[in-house]
Amino acid sequence: MARQEQDREDLMREATALFPRAEFQLLQHSEPVFWGRKQSGHFSFYFGGDPVYQFDQTGHLRRAFLGGYLYRTQGTTLARLNRVRTEDSSSLQRYDLNAQELAAVLKTMADCFLELQKNLKDESRFQLASFLSEGTEGELLQQIQSDIQLVLQGANQLAPRIRGKR
Repeated sequence: MARQEQDREDLMREATALFPRAEFQLLQHSEPVFWGRKQSGHFSFYFGGDPVYQFDQTGHLRRAFLGGYLYRTQGTTLARLNRVRTEDSSSLQRYDLNAQELAAVLKTMADCFLELQKNLKDESRFQLASFLSEGTEGELLQQIQSDIQLVLQGANQLAPRIRGKR
């Protein structure tokens, strides 16, 4: 784990595990949105550097980066991981969200994707900046919209637990 925070990398250039991938600009947002899909079917959306959402192939949330915190699925809730640094080391402190906190995170996520879905249906509200895909631009946009629909259908469900150190 790095000791120094850095801005997110240039995802279009460096996120080689994500193919296809695309970056687009929503008119009312200052930072671009990045979408990418892994060979496993897992996919991610980066709304600038924060928030970031990562999903399994069924659209269930696996990980998120929100408000400077990393969140990881525990199957029934999310664990918020806080990076604690000393001069010698870096560690993660874990806090499992209660039911109300989890519901709030999932509602915020669903609202974000409802807005994204609405914007992508109106070509005057977004601009595709760049993409890497074997398909056409239209096919790529269909795939992105399909992933958004998966997220919205499973917005109250989490992916199975991601095992971490105990």
